[in-house]
Amino acid sequence: MTPADTTMDPDPAVVAAAMDDVATAGRELAAAKQSGAVGALDRAQRELQSAVDAARELGAGWGQIGAALGIARGNAYQRFRKKSFGWPAR
Repeated sequence: MTPADTTMDPDPAVVAAAMDDVATAGRELAAAKQSGAVGALDRAQRELQSAVDAARELGAGWGQIGAALGIARGNAYQRFRKKSFGWPAR
């Protein structure tokens, strides 16, 4: 079940806190890119993915995540969605 499939409305305060976490992780990733430290960059990328995953589980939409990161909703979806690595057999 995905957040969109749930019948309960997400708590706006909880989603807002998750968006703060996403925005903070995005800023940390930008700082890590500027520093050029490979270890810091890898850690920041993992933290951002974790923050986005947590926000989605709490009911945040791709538009909210994109806004927190300063990117379009479609870009947020393409970058952070859960990818399956196997195609179903036909």
